[in-house]
Amino acid sequence: MSVSGHRCWWRWGLPVLAFVLVFVGMQFDAGWYRQPIARIQTVQTTQVAHPVDNFQNHDRVVTQKLQAVLLNTAKQGQRLTLHNTYSASGAEDAPLAPGNQVFLAHAGRRYTISNIKRDAILMALAAATLVLLGLIVGRHLWLTLVSITANALLFIVALHVEIASHQTLAFLLFSAVAIGFAVITTVFVVGVKPLAAVVASATIGATALGVALGYGIFVWTNYRDLHLETVKYVTQAPQLLFFVQIIIGSLGAVLDESSDIAVAIFQLHDGGKARFHAGMAIGRNVMGPLITVLFMIFIAETFAESVLWLRNGNSISQTVVWVMGLGFAQSLISAFGIVLAIPLTSGLAALAARRTRRLR
Repeated sequence: MSVSGHRCWWRWGLPVLAFVLVFVGMQFDAGWYRQPIARIQTVQTTQVAHPVDNFQNHDRVVTQKLQAVLLNTAKQGQRLTLHNTYSASGAEDAPLAPGNQVFLAHAGRRYTISNIKRDAILMALAAATLVLLGLIVGRHLWLTLVSITANALLFIVALHVEIASHQTLAFLLFSAVAIGFAVITTVFVVGVKPLAAVVASATIGATALGVALGYGIFVWTNYRDLHLETVKYVTQAPQLLFFVQIIIGSLGAVLDESSDIAVAIFQLHDGGKARFHAGMAIGRNVMGPLITVLFMIFIAETFAESVLWLRNGNSISQTVVWVMGLGFAQSLISAFGIVLAIPLTSGLAALAARRTRRLR
């Protein structure tokens, strides 16, 4: 293997190196926090119980006695005795081991565990991801980061405005946010050029048409078997939140598809009709995987809750209707947008490419 080959191989080890360095470094960041943090030194199991509920679901509940040392505050170095209770099901708790760090709540002279400190693994993953992105996209990394930051700031501002307006303008507000997401992402990724206008217009148009089609179907069927009152939408304005989530959720897939089709069409030198058919062919190829990915994400989000419903005596049909029904509806409307984006992007890109070629 050549010297250049060795150098290229070592570059792909940089994400692992970044992960290790950041993970180790974040083990010593307790001084940055005001909330008390302790490191677990020894663990002793003091009690084990085996509860059974009325559906014959078995669990194992373990109580741990922990010896820990404070890592920050004025009492740094003080040794503590803590207790932790966790279940084998692990729904809202987790076992602790020597070396783990925990946030503490202080009431009088007593300390209790409030949460597990997980910033080390999160920051290490973020560092590894950034380094990997830098290796793949090179100098375009800063454009990606600026795009993500701009979209995040736009979303935060929209949330503050929505809370202040008490949801009176929520649908219009988040529709504007979706348009902003599409425009910002397209401009930073593609640049200020006719191609960006085509991608953004097709993304916004296809998403709007897909949501409008889904809304028409739901109204026509009077929302039959679509339970908007389920847990995730039980707070307020469930119908509004449902459609806002669809708009934001389907935007990324539609944008991905539109950009693939438009970029390919702009690189062709054929006539407008040939370009349109080429875009349609590309869209047919990428449509299936995109819809499948969205469906798989939906399945992953509802899998744990579905198992819980089935384990507690609910039938499969009841679980599908109440747990998976909204997800199926979201996937269906997202699929509408993905399908409609194919002819819309192909037509707009063919027209824009022909006009651009004439101007040259």
